[in-house]
Amino acid sequence: MDNQNKTEETQIDYETANKNNQPITLGELRKEKIGRPVLVLEMLVLFIIVLIALPIVNNMLNDENSTLYKLVKGNTVSSSKKSPTSTKEAFLDGKKSNVINSTNIVKFNNIVFKDCVLSSDQLKCNMYSYNDLINLDEHEYYMVIMSNDDKEIGYFKLTGTFDYQEKTVIFKNNTTKYNTSYTYKFKFVEMKESDYPEVTLTTDESGIGSIVCKNDEQTIEYTFENNNLIGIDDEVKVKFDAAIKDEYLNRKELFEKKANLLGIYASVSEEDNGFKYEADLDLTTYMVPDTVNDYNYYKKNTKANVIKYALIGKGYDCK
Repeated sequence: MDNQNKTEETQIDYETANKNNQPITLGELRKEKIGRPVLVLEMLVLFIIVLIALPIVNNMLNDENSTLYKLVKGNTVSSSKKSPTSTKEAFLDGKKSNVINSTNIVKFNNIVFKDCVLSSDQLKCNMYSYNDLINLDEHEYYMVIMSNDDKEIGYFKLTGTFDYQEKTVIFKNNTTKYNTSYTYKFKFVEMKESDYPEVTLTTDESGIGSIVCKNDEQTIEYTFENNNLIGIDDEVKVKFDAAIKDEYLNRKELFEKKANLLGIYASVSEEDNGFKYEADLDLTTYMVPDTVNDYNYYKKNTKANVIKYALIGKGYDCK
């Protein structure tokens, strides 16, 4: 009996001791629950820094004057899109009168004029567009030639298409002559319809009159009704020159394409010493198609004074 009691007591003591030595879990500590918010916060801060800093860095890399740009790319600036004149050069304002010489660089809107040289019957300048491609035929831009005391002695209409590459352009007509021992000036203006000087046409009893403009190859007669354009009669005679045969053939092809676009209203015919292009356009019944790229073919109802002034500015003799 005593042995049995001792055995039970020993078993109870062992179980009690075993229970007392067994660890009891009160909670579970998860590292990820503490570390994850910190990691998310760090990533958020890093994202904000990158978001703010990236545009600043990009701007500095694109700014040729910034320290970062010079460290990464050096001090030299080279780009095929840059204008041939350094941006450090000072442009004179083309809207004001400036002396014509080879050292002045004049800028009017986006057009730059430099290396201008006068001879007895012409003005030669290098021209380019300061920014982007520009078609001057689509604008009413004029160069006004003046004496040293700012009196106007002639003018030229700016024509042609220009980009950042320099082109040499000669301005010449039958009325403007120069004395190379004198000083001349020029300025540039954009004409509006109200700026053109009035012209008086000789008309019949119905108000029909005309202006005839000529150069070495071309004769254009513009017909007006009450000073509004209603017709164009164009004739161009091109002489064959064996020395420039390819140029001659290319011009003939261009005139043939133009005549085809005008249909029954134009033609190209062979002559003994070249070819002749003719067009007879009655604008009261016919509209010149947009595919015909001729800036001397004005739209119906264009004013007589606008056309005469422009053609004289292009070097034509108009009466």
